[in-house]
Amino acid sequence: MEKVWRGWAFLVTVLALCTMAAVFALGQTAYEPLDALPTPPPAPTRAAGENLVNLNTAGLEELDGLPGIGPARAQAILDWRGEHGPFRYVEELVYVEGIGEGILAGLMDLVTVEAP
Repeated sequence: MEKVWRGWAFLVTVLALCTMAAVFALGQTAYEPLDALPTPPPAPTRAAGENLVNLNTAGLEELDGLPGIGPARAQAILDWRGEHGPFRYVEELVYVEGIGEGILAGLMDLVTVEAP
């Protein structure tokens, strides 16, 4: 009887380990580093007199004046820019803490990314 229990214990252990390995493998998410993102599209041409906020040169007050961006989000943009370097395209704003798709949609026509 002891041999039967050892056999079952071994089988259950192997099955549990295989199940855990499969769950672990399926749960892994591979995030691409920013360098692996595609090259940004060329900057759109703007009409003369159109004042867009450049995410790569704007200060705290200028960013704070954008809709949906308060002092905390403006500081988060500056912190992200300081840590990761200049923005390559406007859509990178979603990587900034507190900025989601909704806020990004409201900013698309108000901001730009140009070389600092």
